[in-house]
Amino acid sequence: MLIPMKIDYALRLLVYLAVNKDKGLIKTEEVSKDQGVPLKFLQRISNELQKEGIIESSRGPAGGHKILRNPKDLFVSEIIKLLDYTLSPIECIHNEDVCIHTDACSQRELWIGVEDVLLEHLSKISVADLADRQSILNTKNVTFI
Repeated sequence: MLIPMKIDYALRLLVYLAVNKDKGLIKTEEVSKDQGVPLKFLQRISNELQKEGIIESSRGPAGGHKILRNPKDLFVSEIIKLLDYTLSPIECIHNEDVCIHTDACSQRELWIGVEDVLLEHLSKISVADLADRQSILNTKNVTFI
């Protein structure tokens, strides 16, 4: 199963904002360059996160983004749900009409359980957890001259 890029990029944006929260507003271009996220895609994602009240965004030369919600209270599963994604490994879990086999399918129940386990696990991981880990990794990758 592959995680949609939109989810990955949204989490990269949120983690970057959380790690750099003391800097004030962070420009989209900075996040794009540092995280390797296409600028146009990042702009669309930031608009969605702003509409959901997760981040604050302002335009102009002094503009940028900052995280509004406490990263400790913002969980990965919530971001997935806010962006209208599922972690369903097969399409028919949430849309039985696309099933080419039968309405009575034991595999459908299996994959619903897999998605439930994933979402349960991701409901325990906050943006703050990811930001803390990223800060540690950033420190380890620093080379001193």
